[in-house]
Amino acid sequence: MDLLGITDARFDQPTRKRWTGLGLAAAAAGRIRPVIGQTFPLARAVDAHAAIEARTVLGETLLEV
Repeated sequence: MDLLGITDARFDQPTRKRWTGLGLAAAAAGRIRPVIGQTFPLARAVDAHAAIEARTVLGETLLEV
């Protein structure tokens, strides 16, 4: 098993554009869905940031506007 970090994901512009298009098409078709870990009202943005910094959230953290 190989472990790669974000700095290993460097691609030339044509490859990035192609993969971005494929990813957006897959999301539009419903094949990719984000994992929403928790949501916060905008008034609790400080709490949302604290949860992210503490790494207590699995998935995405959303602010409701």
